[in-house]
Amino acid sequence: MAETQYVIVGGGLAAVSAIEGIRELDKTGPITLLTAERELPYHRPPLSKSFLAGKGGVEAVRVHEAAWYPENKVRVRLNQVAKSVHISRQSVALESDERVEYDKLLLATGSAAKKLNAPGVDVPGVMYLRTLQDCYALRAAIKPGVRVVSVGGGFVGMEVAATARHMGAQVTVVEVGPSLYRGFASPDLSAFFQRVLESQGIAVHTGTRVARFRAQDGKLAAVLADDGEQIPADLAVVGVGAEPNTQWLASSGFSIDRGGLIVNLRLETPGKDVWAAGDIARFPDPVTKQPRRLEHWDNALAQGKQAGRNMAGAGEPYLHQSAFFSDIFDITINVLGDTENVDSVEVRGDMDPASPHFTALYAKASRLAGAVTVNLNTADRAPELDDLQRHIRERTIPPVA
Repeated sequence: MAETQYVIVGGGLAAVSAIEGIRELDKTGPITLLTAERELPYHRPPLSKSFLAGKGGVEAVRVHEAAWYPENKVRVRLNQVAKSVHISRQSVALESDERVEYDKLLLATGSAAKKLNAPGVDVPGVMYLRTLQDCYALRAAIKPGVRVVSVGGGFVGMEVAATARHMGAQVTVVEVGPSLYRGFASPDLSAFFQRVLESQGIAVHTGTRVARFRAQDGKLAAVLADDGEQIPADLAVVGVGAEPNTQWLASSGFSIDRGGLIVNLRLETPGKDVWAAGDIARFPDPVTKQPRRLEHWDNALAQGKQAGRNMAGAGEPYLHQSAFFSDIFDITINVLGDTENVDSVEVRGDMDPASPHFTALYAKASRLAGAVTVNLNTADRAPELDDLQRHIRERTIPPVA
């Protein structure tokens, strides 16, 4: 009997996690990994934190060492850009016009940094952070005294701002919305994080749109706000969101909604023997039962593993509850469930920026929908997070301790 030929398009965590899932059930079927990256798969969270700060070499961020792939009968093909999928022929077309045939296919092409539409955005010194190469360039540019403007008050923008400040840069955060971390949907939390940044010497401008990047002598000199203010800058890091890499699939017959590739509970696309996982997958959330697309490390890890197992015949539903984390300075943030589509937010604990320790509970129709925790004690973190996940699953509000 012929072995199953697995093909995975994408070179991030979801792709590697899928390989692990396949190998749990199929030890020998050959796997081909097609990735547009120049590097073996790596973890992205350190790119805005420890790796950006210069801690460790590339081996510290790789998902697996190079020898792991041949040991697991995986053929890795770097610098391979896919341009379409032919479902009936069961093949992937590359930009080189080569066609790669498959028996089972996983689409896990991740996201790209959203580009900012502002005059001067191509000036040397205006940068994005998405890939390892982006991080190398930023790491070389951020030095003590360098004036850095972080454009965007979300996770990437906040993490880059904190890391750059730790590296000795002068840092300003510019956010177009009225508050930081808009996804938290809580003025109290946004105000808390703004106080944290300001206590570390970071200037924060909310409700401020970038009107233009001004150059002088061929490099960035200032970021001009829409109110006329000029913010001196040697470097601007744009972190205004990400866009799923699904454009290349537009003519392949898949269902795409709000940029996400629609999958069912088993992460299957409507195409026969084709699955999707990670940033590009718009999946039925196991708690809310509503379609959702997530761009976080935990989601890529869990979805990739489940998709891989299902490619190898498991046929299991995806039941993992979403969770992700972030770090700024010495503050650890954990986010569970839905923190946007809610009616109320209740904060329990101490929001003093000098020594914070609190949990924000997000309720909808008097039922727990999500939670944000800040600086849980290490010993208590897993049990408390598990308990919050249980309350989210059961739609109950945790009692006051």
